[in-house]
Amino acid sequence: MASELAKPDWAVYCLPREERPPAEIDVPPAAAPADVQLLLENVAWFCALRWLVIAGLAGLGGLAWLAGGRLPQSGIRLTPGWPAAVAGLLVLLNLGYLALGRAAAGSPRPAVLALRCLWLQIVLDLAVLTGVVHFLGSLETYAPFMYLFHIVLACVFFPYRQSLVVVLAALGMYLACIAAESSGLLPPCSILAVAAGPARSALPPGVPAVHFGFVVFISGTVWYLASRLANALRRREEELAATNRRLVAATDERANHMLRTTHQLKAPFAAIQANTQLLLDGYCGAITEAATNVIRQISVRCEMLSREVKEMLQLANLRSAAQDPPPQVAVDLAALIRACLANLAPAAAKRSVTVAENLAPAQVRAVQDHAMMMLDNILLNAILYSHEGGQVSVECRPKPEGGAVVRVCDRGIGIPADKLPRIFDDYYRTNEAAKHNRASTGLGLAIVRQVALAGRIDVRVQSAPGEGTLFTLDFPAAAGETPETPP
Repeated sequence: MASELAKPDWAVYCLPREERPPAEIDVPPAAAPADVQLLLENVAWFCALRWLVIAGLAGLGGLAWLAGGRLPQSGIRLTPGWPAAVAGLLVLLNLGYLALGRAAAGSPRPAVLALRCLWLQIVLDLAVLTGVVHFLGSLETYAPFMYLFHIVLACVFFPYRQSLVVVLAALGMYLACIAAESSGLLPPCSILAVAAGPARSALPPGVPAVHFGFVVFISGTVWYLASRLANALRRREEELAATNRRLVAATDERANHMLRTTHQLKAPFAAIQANTQLLLDGYCGAITEAATNVIRQISVRCEMLSREVKEMLQLANLRSAAQDPPPQVAVDLAALIRACLANLAPAAAKRSVTVAENLAPAQVRAVQDHAMMMLDNILLNAILYSHEGGQVSVECRPKPEGGAVVRVCDRGIGIPADKLPRIFDDYYRTNEAAKHNRASTGLGLAIVRQVALAGRIDVRVQSAPGEGTLFTLDFPAAAGETPETPP
């Protein structure tokens, strides 16, 4: 019936379902605030970065093995043993860090465990790096400046004092490496062939101290500059976050004020409309034709404003995240449609629009009031945007796999294809719709959109200008509950 009215050349638009209503947005649990999530992300990021280091060390060991321990014409001497050993050690440590990160995420105290895991990574990484510096050459190469990587990262992730602790730990480990080599506890190593063997003993006694002094100076300078920049960016981020919180609070306050004002306008509009109806019915005696026309315009305007107030409140309630979502129950869509059509009978009679029904009982699981709002708005649009004396076809049938399909089709003004994606926006009306029905609020399909997102209902629109519009609602399967009687 309704499905037969749509033509193959009509434009089609399906309401996307990727957006979710506020009630279904994933909110971090109370035990895991934003700073804890950031700590856990930092732990995972360090682990991901460490896999790159492991790959580099493994590649270095493989190159040393292929070259037989020496790269021709480069003066570099490589042994494949220590890069492979360090890479294997980092693999074991990284797996342990990942396990600790997962344990921290599911623990009652995720912040404490995540912070401990992060500091454990830093300390052990500095120790491993010190070993790498020893094998590369603690005095003969630029390897000690690899500590700068950890210093810069510490400035980015930690406040001023904590990043200073990382700097002092790195310098302390490098000093211990130089002292162990100078005292003979560790044999000096270097990848430079010219610096191997007795070349270290030929160095003047003050060279290690001077070398360490340069490393301290450069590391301290890098830490000072990086920490100042990072702290400045951190303060700016905190200021922006505070400003954003104030803007959100101001927006919520304005929205609440608007809703309170809108709610207070319901009663005055209803009273004005009731009194104008009394005047039109002759309660106060005969009224001139000019006065009757003015009163009738007041009545029409009050009716339109009353409906707009009602729809604004409905839309605000649907989007509110401050209240618990209403429960879903098993309802009979056919009974809901009949109830809506009974309420809309005066509007259909006013435009001489007939409604052809083909309604089979179909149980779905939905919020009854929300389903009534959705069906009411779609059916009212079909009536209002039909031509005088037109016909609206309504079809409801259950699906074999569960759920139901509702189709509402009219032969009215239709919707241009390029404007179909916008018809569910707040207060949007096409030029054709505004000319055809000046009393529309532009909120009806916005309400349909919110109900569809909350109820996981697929909405499909087919239309062509001057030919009509077909709305198809695909409801998901319902649980085996007894349907409630519609209001």
